[in-house]
Amino acid sequence: MINRKKRGIVLIFAGVLLPAALLYFITGYQEGAGFFKNLFGIKIQVSLFSKYRFGIPYRFFVALGVILVFLGIKSFDIKGLTPDNSEHNDGSDKND
Repeated sequence: MINRKKRGIVLIFAGVLLPAALLYFITGYQEGAGFFKNLFGIKIQVSLFSKYRFGIPYRFFVALGVILVFLGIKSFDIKGLTPDNSEHNDGSDKND
């Protein structure tokens, strides 16, 4: 298996598992509320030195997961060409 495909699989799994694993630590879930209200309302509470408490919005971790899944899918690019080594045979770079 090619290294970029392995990296893509790892990124996809990380993008799915990170938000799923953090669901255990959320607060602020409302049972009767809709999807978007809960997505914008739930937070992950962080306590520092038992004195300071603040919440990190869960939607940040969902966005990070979406970005990781996108990067994982991008790793499966069929051609894998970069602008440096792109060679195409469609005749578009002929100097006639």
